[in-house]
Amino acid sequence: MKLADRVLALLADHPGGLSDAEVAGALHVVHQQVNQCCRALAANGRIVRDDAAKPIRNRLPDDRRVLDGPAPSTPAVTPAPAGTDRDEASTQSRVAAWLAAEGWNLRRIADTASREHGTDIVAERDGMLLHVEVKGYPSTSYADLRRAHETKPTHPATQARQWFAGAVVKVLQLRKEHGEDRVALALPDARTYRALLRSIDTTLVAMRLSVFLVDDDGSVEAWWNPA
Repeated sequence: MKLADRVLALLADHPGGLSDAEVAGALHVVHQQVNQCCRALAANGRIVRDDAAKPIRNRLPDDRRVLDGPAPSTPAVTPAPAGTDRDEASTQSRVAAWLAAEGWNLRRIADTASREHGTDIVAERDGMLLHVEVKGYPSTSYADLRRAHETKPTHPATQARQWFAGAVVKVLQLRKEHGEDRVALALPDARTYRALLRSIDTTLVAMRLSVFLVDDDGSVEAWWNPA
């Protein structure tokens, strides 16, 4: 049973709700996994995260006290609203939450804010390891608050092509290092990235590389290729 289904079943027996720590203790899983899973379930409207008191309590919506069917593995992707945050850290957080909800155990989540070296996400499910390289989408302004008033001279779509090229090199390196594992590239769902992915679609299949297109609402369109 996936972690999301286990969380929903547990909450069905506790109408008053449970904190992340209580869920983690009851299910004997890592607190971080529960937090990410519950955030994803809340984003999909399957639970409510009540922050009226601390700690936040997770509960089923008032109009539903029975367990729904399992969430779809690849929710439909809708166009992201303008101005939403598509940086690497946000994309990584959404992918990690989605993976946790899909039953993957998160073994590593790199600190992208500090530019930590190594694979961005490493997860495991049913004895299979998954290595994920994450890239964000460029914004028109600088992240550095001292330059927030400035506009970048490079158009986001142009910079996105450069970021995409670097990400492809990284996943190819991961494929060489981890020949028996799954390797995936995670990107915000943007027109530029979709066009670039279509231009190398046969290579993705040949190299057994999967792709996760991440929407701003946390949903993910997964293109799984065989490991």
